[in-house]
Amino acid sequence: MVHIKKVEIFGFKSFGFKNTTVMFEPGLVSISGPNGSGKSNILDAIIFALGENKPKMMRVDKLRSLIHDIEGNRHGPKMARSSVHFDNSDRKIPVDSDLVEITREMDDKGENNYYLNKKPTNRSQILDLLDVANAGLGQLNAVQQGTVTRISEFTSEEKRKTIEDLIGLSYFDEKKIEAIKQLDDADRRLEIALAKMGEIKKRIDELEEERNQKLRHGILDRELNRYKSIAAANKLRLITNQKSSKEDTFNKITTEIKTFDDERVQIRTEINTLDTKKSKLMTAANDYSQAKAAIDSELSAAM
Repeated sequence: MVHIKKVEIFGFKSFGFKNTTVMFEPGLVSISGPNGSGKSNILDAIIFALGENKPKMMRVDKLRSLIHDIEGNRHGPKMARSSVHFDNSDRKIPVDSDLVEITREMDDKGENNYYLNKKPTNRSQILDLLDVANAGLGQLNAVQQGTVTRISEFTSEEKRKTIEDLIGLSYFDEKKIEAIKQLDDADRRLEIALAKMGEIKKRIDELEEERNQKLRHGILDRELNRYKSIAAANKLRLITNQKSSKEDTFNKITTEIKTFDDERVQIRTEINTLDTKKSKLMTAANDYSQAKAAIDSELSAAM
């Protein structure tokens, strides 16, 4: 069974700025001493370490008053520290250790630090761990000295509130308030998330429309490019055919020119041949004329 083995106190209320250790044994523990010796402050130190934040539960008007000699002239840092060591051999506290040490420190500015087995943690985690082992503030019925007498003088509302604090209902009220706050925070986050989802959906719709437009434009571009390709192919085919036809015409003309050139060469050759024959004939005719003239001259002379 989870139980307190010892409490270490420093700078808390009447204990002063020195380490004080109070040992506990399992079962019923009785602490005796003269009035004003600090017996009740031990209980205050325990519930302080376990996360109690109500000053009146520790018989002060404000948490800062828990620090020893807070208004004195002591030099150096002023702080209150309380460490509660639990026997956890049965692992009721969900920590894998036979000894669980919970420490709370508070400085003179009211800033608190919590430690679990000397490692930094927070109040919420401490409360949750102790709740599992039924050792939290909600399960502790801490009745301070003089409380019963004061209750008899309270109004009905004060009695109700005090009794709720004593039996731990205020702890559950805190849990309820915290849960409601968390629920409100969750609702706000949900509203923000839904609003963001609406914006995201709107943006998705816009992107979808933009994508569809791009797809349509892409299809039109592809069709336009296809028609352009067909037109270009047809034009290329026409140009190719025209080029082929013109090449055929060119080749035909070239052939004809070559034929004409060949014929011209042949005619020129024939002309040259005829010119040669003409020259020969003219030479022969001239020779004949000269011979005839000579004969005629001879005949004339003979007559």
